[in-house]
Amino acid sequence: MREVVITVVVALVAATVAVGVDSPDQSRAADAGRADCVKVRAEVRVGAIGYDHVVHLRNVCEHTWLCAVKTDVSPESTQVVVPPRFEVEVVTSRGSPSRTFVPSVACHPK
Repeated sequence: MREVVITVVVALVAATVAVGVDSPDQSRAADAGRADCVKVRAEVRVGAIGYDHVVHLRNVCEHTWLCAVKTDVSPESTQVVVPPRFEVEVVTSRGSPSRTFVPSVACHPK
């Protein structure tokens, strides 16, 4: 099974990608496949009593991906199916006192 883990620091707008598979050639192919197919964007929205943390997953390819989404504020993982040519919005926290968060998204083809 190939797994891609993406970490995005919202406040600094930086990203790190790590891939765990069997060989370097497969690593490059898996990374290119995920990077080409599932786009990740983090957003902080001002709410009535704090900040809402939202992770956007946009699938630009023709096959379905299964992703696990969690953050440093909400460490419990949420499983999300991202259909072909579709964007999914995952609200990981509502009313948080933190205006920054670090999402972690692990995806693999379904």
